[in-house]
Amino acid sequence: MVAWISNIHDKPKNRRNIAALAPVLPRLAAAGLRLLHRTCRFVNVGEENLLRGYKVKAPIIAAFWHFSYPTILYVFRDNGYLTITSRSRDGEFAARMAQGLGFFAFRGSPRKGGAAALKSMISAFKKSPGGGFVADGSQGPAQIAQKGLLVLAMYSGSPIIPVSVAADRCWRLPTWDKTVLPMPFSRVAVSYGPLIWVERNASSVAIEKYRVQLERTLNEITSQAEKEVRAFA
Repeated sequence: MVAWISNIHDKPKNRRNIAALAPVLPRLAAAGLRLLHRTCRFVNVGEENLLRGYKVKAPIIAAFWHFSYPTILYVFRDNGYLTITSRSRDGEFAARMAQGLGFFAFRGSPRKGGAAALKSMISAFKKSPGGGFVADGSQGPAQIAQKGLLVLAMYSGSPIIPVSVAADRCWRLPTWDKTVLPMPFSRVAVSYGPLIWVERNASSVAIEKYRVQLERTLNEITSQAEKEVRAFA
């Protein structure tokens, strides 16, 4: 997930497990994200959708695009939320960094690992207060929603709340997802979309409709966040 550390498309033989070689680096990255974002001014868009989610008697599933990962981790920090990281080298770094921001990092994927892995993940999620998950996966394509979160929502009975961010001044990192990293003292908009409920035992056709709905909503609220930060100028 943290592709700015090492490119996930590099051949494994040309890459090293940075988290294993230098365990302090993920903790430093987490501390750096805290410090950076504390200098920023935040504004919420569609906060009523978030408040509706908090009233639900089930953990909520915050879904967001990969490019917003650093800021989303900060926004939902220190609440014991679950997040998923891949079993790759980058996933190890991301897991340890997320832990440094108060998340419980589940290693795996809602799309891979078979029924046992999926059951384990759903069980872990139900015992958590909620979770934050990347909708376009660890390798993209960028801003194309995948179906894994919908499967989690269907079997857990939890709603999905789409979340996106934008900053009036930011770096766009040279990664597949063009990760957004706000500059110090920038203004950041966090936009929340309406809750998406996936019906139990939804058919494959229905799942695809939900996937399109999630993708469309995430792109809409991204535009809303960008519009909000343009108004800061």
